[in-house]
Amino acid sequence: MATAFFCGCLEFGDDIHLVAPNVTNNELNEVTQRTGIRFPDGASSLGYLFLGSGIDDALALKLCLTEEQKADFLENDIFKTGDNAKPSIQIGRGKPWWKLADLKERTDRSKQLPQGRYMACTLGRDDGQWVAYISWMST
Repeated sequence: MATAFFCGCLEFGDDIHLVAPNVTNNELNEVTQRTGIRFPDGASSLGYLFLGSGIDDALALKLCLTEEQKADFLENDIFKTGDNAKPSIQIGRGKPWWKLADLKERTDRSKQLPQGRYMACTLGRDDGQWVAYISWMST
């Protein structure tokens, strides 16, 4: 009976894995909707992962920013009110584009969100350019 309930009543979504140039504004809008993070115009998405096939949704995004875009990106609430902590959950770990450990000059933030949600964001330098990594999950 329990199997029938879990298999028949719960609806799961799809998993989506995209890399540049296939990451579009639709994915950025999805990240904004879930995290509240706003992206500067012209920010370049390098990788996107959405895990929707399980009970709890999760996503990861890697983004490349110019020096000017970095200043705008740091205006997001997570950098003002988030905990100064390295991300304990990295949804993108295992993907070839997720190289969080390679960053220099890092700024790490994490934050509990309403309704059992959690997000983490790291901004740092990778080969001379600014890169942001965002993880979000619903529990």
